[in-house]
Amino acid sequence: MAQAKDAIKKATRNIHDYGLLLTRNEQNNESTTLLWFDPNIELQEDTELTKQQLRSINDFVTFHTDLDQCVTYIQSINKEKIFLITSGSKASQLLPLVNNLCQIIDVYVHLDDLCASIRQQIDLFDKQLEVFSAFDHHQKSTKDLSKQSAEFLWLQLFHHLIIRLPPNQEAKQRMINVCRHYYRGNTKELNLIDQFEREYRPEDAIRWYSIQSFVYKLVNKALRTEDLDQLQTFRFFIGDLSQSLAREHEKILSSNNKILTVYRGAKLDKVEFEKLKESQGKLISTNGYLSTSRSRSQAIKFLQASTNRQHVVKVLFQIECHIQQLGKSVVYADIASFSDYPQEQEVLFDLNAAFRLNSIEEQDSIQLIHMNASNEGKKITEDYIKLTQMEIKEKSVIIVFGRLMCSLGQYDQSQKYFEELLKEPNGEDIAWIEFNLGQVLDYKGQWEQAKKYYDQAYDRMIKAESPRIKDSAQVLNNIGGIFYRQGKYNESLDFHRQALNIRKEFCPSDHIEIGNSLNYIGLILDLQGKYSEALDYHQQALKIREKFYPSDHVEIAASLNNIGFVLLHQEKYDEALKYCRQALKIREKFYPSGHIDTAKSLNNIGLILNKQKKYDEALEYHRRSLEMRKKFYPPVHAHIAISFDNIGSVLSHEGKPVSSSYYYITFRINFSAYIHLNI
Repeated sequence: MAQAKDAIKKATRNIHDYGLLLTRNEQNNESTTLLWFDPNIELQEDTELTKQQLRSINDFVTFHTDLDQCVTYIQSINKEKIFLITSGSKASQLLPLVNNLCQIIDVYVHLDDLCASIRQQIDLFDKQLEVFSAFDHHQKSTKDLSKQSAEFLWLQLFHHLIIRLPPNQEAKQRMINVCRHYYRGNTKELNLIDQFEREYRPEDAIRWYSIQSFVYKLVNKALRTEDLDQLQTFRFFIGDLSQSLAREHEKILSSNNKILTVYRGAKLDKVEFEKLKESQGKLISTNGYLSTSRSRSQAIKFLQASTNRQHVVKVLFQIECHIQQLGKSVVYADIASFSDYPQEQEVLFDLNAAFRLNSIEEQDSIQLIHMNASNEGKKITEDYIKLTQMEIKEKSVIIVFGRLMCSLGQYDQSQKYFEELLKEPNGEDIAWIEFNLGQVLDYKGQWEQAKKYYDQAYDRMIKAESPRIKDSAQVLNNIGGIFYRQGKYNESLDFHRQALNIRKEFCPSDHIEIGNSLNYIGLILDLQGKYSEALDYHQQALKIREKFYPSDHVEIAASLNNIGFVLLHQEKYDEALKYCRQALKIREKFYPSGHIDTAKSLNNIGLILNKQKKYDEALEYHRRSLEMRKKFYPPVHAHIAISFDNIGSVLSHEGKPVSSSYYYITFRINFSAYIHLNI
């Protein structure tokens, strides 16, 4: 250990003293972790001294003395990459256990020039951290794109909204406060944060990003991991940066050049490379700002840096941009003049850029990946926005941003967002803030709290100087939904009929909101045993939705699912199964893996298969539904109760009384009030 400390002291002699490590961050908000393994670390002051020196290079540092715990920690990391440091005598114990793990970027055993080498490697890694996702080239609309990743669509929408947010000095100060707290004890970054607070102007966004400061690290990590809480914190800077890139992009458009070719060097593990090989001919999207270079030789330099990683593939992305053809649909800018390293000739793509992967060929032990910038990503976004045009027109971008988090299932973040907005509305519509806060709580199953906010929103709308009758229909609709989930069907039906009557008064007969009211009334009539009426309402709702949405939109899936459920009650099992399988197919295409609506479709198919006495298949569907719901809901939740009850029913029919007794007794005692729901 003494040898290791001496080597670090020697390596860091010329590094500025960036201050003491006063506290430890439990969560890493950057993209890299420094991990030191040595069982002989004993004195706290020695550990802190080493942390201080290593933290001057990378903010997040962890020390491990137990071999098994160290390996477990490395395996648990899924959002960062690790630079591993260990002494030569201990390397033989650790390296065989972790060498093939994709989390490990590099391993340092010989400690000469350790810190300088790590600093260089982290800088290289940050610049070539991959941010690609693949999509089928036949994707012509939102619904097709979502087959691979709904997150892509939401990031595109996030970009669409973020550049429309109004300037907000409070958002800037909030970001600064978060950064100060995160980098507490790191004098180097704190000094930069102070400078940022004093000097930053929106037109400086590219420069602050290009110097790889705290804002560069935290923004990129938030984008790559789709951390909506962090993205909310940095939304003002992301908006400034995207708008700055758009201004610089104008210079490229005004040039006489027809094609711009840029390059990007990267080292991928074999699994990542195989995914790229499978993506030939497909659309490739980024979920972050993509750094490239005009210079092929500069990009290749990234590949020439030494590494101890095994099973890596050197790749060189060659990207062609047909300037006039793309126009403003793909934004990229030459930022060399903003950089401390202009020789890198950096060209930066905005965070919603998309590319077509044309081919892959090997040249001099490097895999050359040919791509073209594509305007298809923008078209996909525009298709989606057309479907949500009514919402975006009628509600503030600020409110739509909070709804975005809710749509992604980030309920806690969305609730926090609207609670903060309610404290300081800054001119926003308080009734809609209350409504959306109620909706988040509704999704979380906190129905009484949700109804409180719905009631407040409704009162505010009705008591306005000009009563907002049309808007109030949405609130009445959601209150009816709460009564439905509580089994209070008569009250629910009353509220939904009120909402329907208002919508018929203010909207054309085929308006989508009328379709939504018809859908909810159909659900209630189904539960009241009025199956013919319920089927009629659901078919009316489906007809309206088919006019408004593409043929396999998720709202179409909801109607198909509900029709299937009514047919189940009418004992028309084959027809019911057909409708429910159609709904499941759409939901699996659109939603990310494990979405709660997918669980609902699995549950309903399980019910039908149980009625058809196909018990093994039914059990499989119910268990899949349960596993999804357990990841989404707390253990004591109505949806969990339904799944356990349904599994118990299947096991009972299979003649397994012991298992069914556990499911029936435990969950009927605790949740018998919820057994009725189509959830």
